[in-house]
Amino acid sequence: MNVQPNPWEDNIPGSYPDMDYLLSEAARSRYVIAAHYMRDCPIVVEIGGFKTPITAYLTHTPERVLMVDPIVQAYHSNELRGARCRVDHVRGRFQDHDFELPRGDYGFVCLGVSLKHFGEEPARRAEGWSKWLRLVDQSRVAVLEYALDWALGSELARRTVAESNTRVIVQMDLDMSMSPGMDTAHSRRRLLVLRPEHA
Repeated sequence: MNVQPNPWEDNIPGSYPDMDYLLSEAARSRYVIAAHYMRDCPIVVEIGGFKTPITAYLTHTPERVLMVDPIVQAYHSNELRGARCRVDHVRGRFQDHDFELPRGDYGFVCLGVSLKHFGEEPARRAEGWSKWLRLVDQSRVAVLEYALDWALGSELARRTVAESNTRVIVQMDLDMSMSPGMDTAHSRRRLLVLRPEHA
């Protein structure tokens, strides 16, 4: 797997060791697939990413890459692999980020989706859900991935497919049980590619 070197991954060696399975080849392969579907998007937006942001896996040079994750090391640059590109890795919750994105001009990625990130307070949960659906519906293409046997992930994926204005164009089931450190409850995965109806 040819992954471009990235400066941000060096900032977190050994941090959150229970999540080191994200560095396995099987886990990284999800990003290779997601990057394929981002290739025509001038803007790439990722929620999550932490140890392995999609930035390193993109095969094209978009105008902008925006990644929001609550525990990522913040990173900002005006270039990607020597080419002009605004790269922002923002430490924070997506619910608290003000996304100003042109409709239909961005690809949306969230690998390892989970309802737990929407919080427990009902009003905040509803606000987060509304923002999530807007991000999916107004994208050019959305790639979501989750653990089939984890209710918080599978329920979010189910609701997204049911309530968003999209259609599923690709569904892939993945077995990551051979990844070192992978919990068996999270080893069966599903990746969905959603195409919004306006696209």
